Amino acid sequence: MPELNFELTNLSYSSLLPIWSAIQNGEFESARTRVLETMQERRIFPAEERAALKIALASCELKLGATDTAKRMAGRSLDLISNQFAAHRILLQIHVAHKDFTAAYLHLLNLPLPVNSLLWDEELSFQDIQVALAAWAWQLGEWDQVADHLHMAYPNGLSEMPPEIREDWFKLALYRGKADDAAAAAASLLSDYSVDDADEILQTIVQSGWTAEALPLYRSFYADKQDNELLRRRLVGLCVKEGQLEEARGLTMTGALKLAA
Repeated sequence: MPELNFELTNLSYSSLLPIWSAIQNGEFESARTRVLETMQERRIFPAEERAALKIALASCELKLGATDTAKRMAGRSLDLISNQFAAHRILLQIHVAHKDFTAAYLHLLNLPLPVNSLLWDEELSFQDIQVALAAWAWQLGEWDQVADHLHMAYPNGLSEMPPEIREDWFKLALYRGKADDAAAAAASLLSDYSVDDADEILQTIVQSGWTAEALPLYRSFYADKQDNELLRRRLVGLCVKEGQLEEARGLTMTGALKLAA
């Protein structure tokens, strides 16, 4: 899950500007001091400003390793303004820091999403939420739940997934025993892979017993790399396994297979 950015634009109160700036610069002790000094000013604080200050303090405490204090400050911010994302995001970070992925998953899954977000608040997109839920379900080994959340995050499938998510989708297909999903994910990745990397992912499919799915993938990848003997050998072996004997003979007759191979 993305961390809070503490963007300097559209801040509701001038008191927040130097604090947000210090946090952005990684000056967490200085920012914490500024928050505490601001909160001691002899004036009436609007609830929104106090809530924002407690978010800043919670974030600083979390960065400085004081997770209990961070949790308490995030909770107080929620007591002041319940309609916000930021406090929940800090609480989720604390769960993850403690490797309590069940708590993180259930917290976010059951969270009524805030509406009409405050200017200083930082929303989570629907996609951010679903990817985070998928990541925590992954940590818990709940493979079907991972798949469900990724389907919701990327309703158009592999075409809109970034490469790292497609790689995870490939692994997920292996864990779930989904040959077609594994083949589709591999096909979406191969164009960016070296021969060795492509062979590794395709051999994973072969070793899973999915030779019928591996054959067209090897065939396609080999098409513009016909001088590569490793790919030729792999393709010949798969053709034999899948009963494509004429294709296997054609490949061996090219003379590219060498006795030393």
